[in-house]
Amino acid sequence: MANITKTAACERFSAIYMTLNETKKNIFARLISKLLTENFIYGQIADDRNDYYAILENKEAIQDFLLMAGFELMHKDTQKIFYLYSETERNRVKLKKLETVLLLILRLEYYKKSKAIDANTNISVDSYDVISELQNTGIMKDKLVKTELIDALKTLKRNKLINFDVTQGEISNIIEIYPTVALIVTTDDITALNARIESYTLKENDDETDED
Repeated sequence: MANITKTAACERFSAIYMTLNETKKNIFARLISKLLTENFIYGQIADDRNDYYAILENKEAIQDFLLMAGFELMHKDTQKIFYLYSETERNRVKLKKLETVLLLILRLEYYKKSKAIDANTNISVDSYDVISELQNTGIMKDKLVKTELIDALKTLKRNKLINFDVTQGEISNIIEIYPTVALIVTTDDITALNARIESYTLKENDDETDED
């Protein structure tokens, strides 16, 4: 998006917003709320498909409104992703250590598999391999509790980084990794990713960390 002042964004937004009927104003408000709440709108999943195209249709007004609120609307066209960026600490998600290490492991798997296939698509990994990699890190001093693992994966799913199913307390064999994971963990180097994972084995009392 070209550089634009908040004043200019306000003027342009006002002009656009006044042309909307009540139905479109309600849609606009819902889209803003969803972006601020969920951050990612991923057009390749069913729940977000219509909203992705609605944001695309109202992109300029949404950009201007969010700019006034201190956010930049980012768009990955080929991956059909909208997300928010801010240089402040607002709206940042806090992840526990288990969630963070899982995220790094999944990012590493995404890195490796995206070299062989189109990186704009979802990538599937065996859940057993992910759990095995987690255990190999040695970050968990006690035995890994299945419910804690499932809860950690659910947090990543809720933030639209992965998809998986749980049936009768068992994780499905396949975990689907979304391209959004590369926007959260921007490191694009296998050595750096391994180093970040290893760094958590040295932390004794680190319960929480920023998402990235």
